Amino acid sequence: MNGYGERGHGGGRPQRRRSSGHGRSYNDGGSRRPEPRARRQSCPPELRDAFVEARDFLAGLITALGLPARLSFGGIDPARDGRQITIDVRGISDRPPYARRDEEDDGLAILIGKHGATLDALSAVTNAAMHHGESRDLFFAVDIEGYRQRRIATLRSIAQRCANRVLHEGVAVELEPMPPSERRIIHMTLAGHREVATESTGAGTQRRVVIMPRGSALPPMDDEEEF
Repeated sequence: MNGYGERGHGGGRPQRRRSSGHGRSYNDGGSRRPEPRARRQSCPPELRDAFVEARDFLAGLITALGLPARLSFGGIDPARDGRQITIDVRGISDRPPYARRDEEDDGLAILIGKHGATLDALSAVTNAAMHHGESRDLFFAVDIEGYRQRRIATLRSIAQRCANRVLHEGVAVELEPMPPSERRIIHMTLAGHREVATESTGAGTQRRVVIMPRGSALPPMDDEEEF
């Protein structure tokens, strides 16, 4: 097996094969070596006040849960309607930096949730609290112990591997159900690809991305992708 759970579909349109898009819910690397800490970035002066307000709001939520953590500026990226600031959250622990970090013994894992669902909720609550006045074009993404960045890298890799499979075999590849934030990463990764296209199918928690040869089409859906 190569990591793809396959299921063929006929019916006059490109065959779909299903691929899993999810690994472990927190420590995707299992017993991987500890990652080196990235050089700390500085928040641009014009965004400092908005960042501090969002950071302090999020810190209050985490403190209320009794979880010691350190919050810092994690970078800024373009967003659909403005700019997105990442708030980086790291645990405070007495463990040596080389000690293995397991899902079971890391208190901040509860802030990530299954497939990052709790992490997405924290981001949504922070954005809801901050979208007022001059902060309306700013969006905030919460990252816990680098989980989001690792997950983005994993999803981009999945998208590229599945695109290659579509090209080599001439079939449509159907990924496992994903939350909107993860489906968006798949769509954006392949948005400029000349030979494959992506669409979403399914509803609710079963909504998923299908990668297909460009020019192919799925039956029209009642709802459109949030992207």
